[in-house]
Amino acid sequence: MSTRRIFLAATLIDALGSGLWVPFALLFLVHGQGMDLVDAGTSLTIGALLALVTGPATGVAMDRFGPRALLIAGNLVRLAAFAAYPLAHTSWQVIAVSAVAGFGDRLFWTCNAPMVARLTAGADTDRVLATQTVGRFAGAGLGAAATAVLPTITSPWAFHLLAYVNAASFAAAALLIRLLPRALSRESAATPSRKGHFHVKVPAGSWRAVLGDRAFTGFCVTHMAFTLASASKFSVLPLVVRDLLHGPQWIAGTAITLGTVVVVTAQRPIVALLAGRSRTAGLVGSAVLFSLCFALLIPLEAVPLSVATALILLTSLGFSIAEALFGPTATAAAAAAAPPGAEGRASSIFQLSWGLPIALAPGLLAALLSASNALTWSILALTCASAVPALLALRRKLPHALREPSPPVAA
Repeated sequence: MSTRRIFLAATLIDALGSGLWVPFALLFLVHGQGMDLVDAGTSLTIGALLALVTGPATGVAMDRFGPRALLIAGNLVRLAAFAAYPLAHTSWQVIAVSAVAGFGDRLFWTCNAPMVARLTAGADTDRVLATQTVGRFAGAGLGAAATAVLPTITSPWAFHLLAYVNAASFAAAALLIRLLPRALSRESAATPSRKGHFHVKVPAGSWRAVLGDRAFTGFCVTHMAFTLASASKFSVLPLVVRDLLHGPQWIAGTAITLGTVVVVTAQRPIVALLAGRSRTAGLVGSAVLFSLCFALLIPLEAVPLSVATALILLTSLGFSIAEALFGPTATAAAAAAAPPGAEGRASSIFQLSWGLPIALAPGLLAALLSASNALTWSILALTCASAVPALLALRRKLPHALREPSPPVAA
């Protein structure tokens, strides 16, 4: 097996482990560990927030040890975390374990792109990253499918088995990455240019250039509405079906799996459709679609289960189209909007606009859901709707980033 295929196999295993856990995290803590819903969600959120602050440190470690070593470490860290989850019964224990698991995720995301760059070159890099992205969506779908094909889980032992299987998947990923050549572990500080001359990398622009750019930071703040919307359906849908609607778990599993299939199969056609149109059009369309789908979920408790099921399945399709609209478009816009000379720092801020809403989602959504189902979806609908005027205002401040046509699909 080639080096690249080994790495892709490890990535797909990682995706399965990560995707499997997303629909089960709150269910595991509430029904497997006997925790209160709000305590469970708050603990997961605090742990994820603690893990976010390790981002700069993992970057320094990667520069010193290389991506291969840290990718192995990231999988081993998550192996330990998920093996410890069945032992966590209190809030502080869940905070500690989820923080460790989140640290493992930070290691992965910090080192993934540099590793791909060392395994590939030119357009091949884009193709590998695209395959990897689709693989992660497919992995999430397989994880969600477990809620449909497995019988209703009632015993703590069954939940614990799920955590141990997840831990084993990270062990397998670590073993595969260990097969990669050690030469990938480090990269010389001085590298040859295309003309054969060596150059030394110079520091990029300052943090002041990034944080002082109100248009760019405003775009990142606006982008958080999309990330929160993307995370919400995976975080609480199984819990809504089980505890509020008292319906069978195949509803949530089918909805999430169906939505994932739509993203995997429709991503490239949707990006091709956006080619030649402004990025604002794609982002505004995504925000409107997200808002409409959340609004359709407001009456779930007031309608018969058959109607609620139809609404969940319909909105799952809408969510997936909205996600396919904003994902590549937002990334391209952020890259174009980055202050010159500070692209690396700008990228880290944009990545924070992904990580922070995902970290906040469990606690925020658990608190909202404990208050009211209708309140939960209403706030999410209004949050997405608020992105529309924000994007239209930013379009005037970031004409190069938001008025330019979306990039064509790579071959």
